[in-house]
This record gives sequence, structure tokens and C-alpha cells, in this order.
Amino acid sequence: MTPLGPNETLDRHALVMACWLAAALPAAFLFDYGFGQGGAPYLLSGFAIILAGFVAHVIVNAVYGTGFSPRELGLGLIIYGFGLVLFVALSLVGAPLAVHNFMPLSVGFITTGAVVIFYLIIRYGARQAFEGFDAIRDFRSGDRDSTRSTRASE
Repeated sequence: MTPLGPNETLDRHALVMACWLAAALPAAFLFDYGFGQGGAPYLLSGFAIILAGFVAHVIVNAVYGTGFSPRELGLGLIIYGFGLVLFVALSLVGAPLAVHNFMPLSVGFITTGAVVIFYLIIRYGARQAFEGFDAIRDFRSGDRDSTRSTRASE
């Protein structure tokens, strides 16, 4: 991957924003109507449009030869995590909104997580995708390196 110039970086950012804005507005409408009176088909359609936005972002990354930036990863993780925690909390409290829509929301969150894991495995391979989340190995290797450097200085 070659680093992008300032104009290419701006073009990529604008294209990514256009993809997500084109997906977010219809998804927001579908979620709003699905939580109101529409029901499961509209909620599942909202998740499908979110996944279409993710696929569009992956295509933009492939065209520009880049990956997800740390800010994009952080934002996606925060949004997904906040939605999941809110859904679980509302389900445990017994809020009618979450109880009534438990199955479609569960399917949507599980499918979204599965698609992201599938992308990681396709992009990096199973071993490298797991190693990206293997913090224990990073700490172990850091301890060994600091131990070695301490022993070497003695």
C-alpha cells in the first residue's frame, strides 16, 4: 500500500462519507419506523442497509488500496458497542421497545458482528485476524523484550 497524497486522502474521505451518508439516512428512517409501528421487516432492512454501507466502505478501501483508519475503527466500534449495550440493558430491564423487537435486533447485531469477522478473515486470514486481537501475546512479548534488555544491560 502506497501512502496517499493529500488530494487522494481528501477524495477517499469524501467518498467514504458519501457512502455512509447514503446508507445512514434510509437506515435511520427504517429503524424509526421499525421501532414505531413497522416491526421486524423494517428493523432488519435497516441493518441490511448498514451492512451495505460497510460493503461500500470496503470497496472504497480496495479502490484506494487502503484499510480502515484508526478513527474509522474507533467510531464503528463505539457505535456498535453503544447500540449493543443499550439493547442488552433495555432487554434486561424489560423495556417494551426492546422486548417487542428482541428477535430482529438480536439477528441484526449478530449478523453485523458476523459480517465484520468474515471481512477480517477474508482480508487478513484467520491467524492474522486473531493475532490483531490477541493482547495477551503482545504483553508477553513486551515482558520478554524488557526482561532481555534488562539482562543485557547487566
